[in-house]
Amino acid sequence: MSPLAVRVGAGVLALLALIALRGKRWAYPAFVVLGLLYFPAQSHFRVHAPKCEQLLPTLHVLVPLLHNYAYIALFAGFYWMSWVQFGRSDARGVWALLATLLVGALVEIAEGMTMTGRGHCRVRDLVPDAAGALGAALLLAVWSWLRRKPAYVRLVRPHPAAAPHPAAPTARAVVPPRAVVPPPSPPVPPRRVVPPPPDFSPGPSPVTPSADSAPTQEVAPRGAIAARQAVVQRLQTILGRLRKMLQRLWMTIRGRRRTIVVGGILLALVGAGAFVILRLPAPAPAVTEQPNAAPPAEPPPPPPRPLQSEAEGYYEPSYQFTVSDRRFTRLTLRPQPFVTFSRIGTRQEVGCADARISPAAVHLRCEFERVGIMVTIEGQFPSRSVTSRLDAPVLDALVTVANTRGETLFRARESFYWHAPD
Repeated sequence: MSPLAVRVGAGVLALLALIALRGKRWAYPAFVVLGLLYFPAQSHFRVHAPKCEQLLPTLHVLVPLLHNYAYIALFAGFYWMSWVQFGRSDARGVWALLATLLVGALVEIAEGMTMTGRGHCRVRDLVPDAAGALGAALLLAVWSWLRRKPAYVRLVRPHPAAAPHPAAPTARAVVPPRAVVPPPSPPVPPRRVVPPPPDFSPGPSPVTPSADSAPTQEVAPRGAIAARQAVVQRLQTILGRLRKMLQRLWMTIRGRRRTIVVGGILLALVGAGAFVILRLPAPAPAVTEQPNAAPPAEPPPPPPRPLQSEAEGYYEPSYQFTVSDRRFTRLTLRPQPFVTFSRIGTRQEVGCADARISPAAVHLRCEFERVGIMVTIEGQFPSRSVTSRLDAPVLDALVTVANTRGETLFRARESFYWHAPD
């Protein structure tokens, strides 16, 4: 694909991702389908059956896999998108995690079918995808917890209702005017008078409330409303004080803006001068040459690293295919180039008459006369130096198997892993 087409496709995918984050249903499947079509489009829709490694990652391989920050960030964003799409479900986090892992597996299969991207279809490559999804799930859980509104509910214990104390009557003497005889007051029935206490406090109520009187049902709601109003009033007070502080700070800045501008310019000039001074090279110390001083001996150069094309051993393919009831098991370059087929416990080695091996590439043409097939291998060494890692591919080659009539029986690109000689 041309760089312009790649940029246009990336822009379309980014636009669909933004629309899907807004909750649009149609943008989510469109993003997934176009994202998966990106891989066959890079190889001009030339696909083959994927050869996936189903080995689980070990501990020493797990840490390098977590350094793939690009895939971690990409699948964290896809988890976020899925979390938004499953907003109406109670288990939205679980569904979003399953959708992310499913899309990650489809991406691995698409890479194995087209030999693009990372170029392999391996189960252990799902580790950065799962790490990105779990990290996004943790962040979204913390964000949801921070946005949760607290319930200000106050539990009030039921207390016996107390009757209000009656106010003590105040006696006020009324003096009738002179020459006026007041009318006689009506007779008052005698009643028991409780003398006031010596400290002149209101006396006990003649009516004693019953101990089993039930409280009203409006105590708890009124207490909760009062607590909420108190919290809201407290927050409003804090916001008012913060607003006043910001206004006072803004007035101070406006009143002294000339001083602040001059100080900022001076600070920038001082920082630029310090940066220039620190970047200046330090003066070389003066060394007086001694007359008869012997020149220091130069250390010997390190020995060159051995080349992968010169290493003795054999190369095993990532996928062992079968042609004419014989399985292709290994390839040998040194000391003699030949390919090895196995059949029912027997091993057959076929020499390569046409062999051109260089430090960067290899070309082999091996004829299996007994079966009537021709094996052609054209590959390159990603790293010219010998590596001791058994899980790193050292040869990427295109393997073609044809019969004597020129018909192609097998053709695929394989990755070979190097092993020391038995």
